[in-house]
Amino acid sequence: MIEEIIIIIVIIMVIRTFLTRNKAEKMLYINVIDFGVSALIALSVNTPFGLIIAVVFFVTSTIGSNAIAYTLNRLDNEIVLD
Repeated sequence: MIEEIIIIIVIIMVIRTFLTRNKAEKMLYINVIDFGVSALIALSVNTPFGLIIAVVFFVTSTIGSNAIAYTLNRLDNEIVLD
């Protein structure tokens, strides 16, 4: 049941990623997709190696989300000339 809910959330975020034009929103949606995939790996692979893969994917997703937060912070300080 939980896997289906996560899959639905990931599919919605994929659709929203393709529909939006705002780069900041796209980065946030991709972040949700990353964490959803790591949760699906952890829930579907019932071996110790599957757990290691899920942990590695989760750590790299966390690093990616930190990069997204840093980029969003820099976008706030950016000066746009029209």
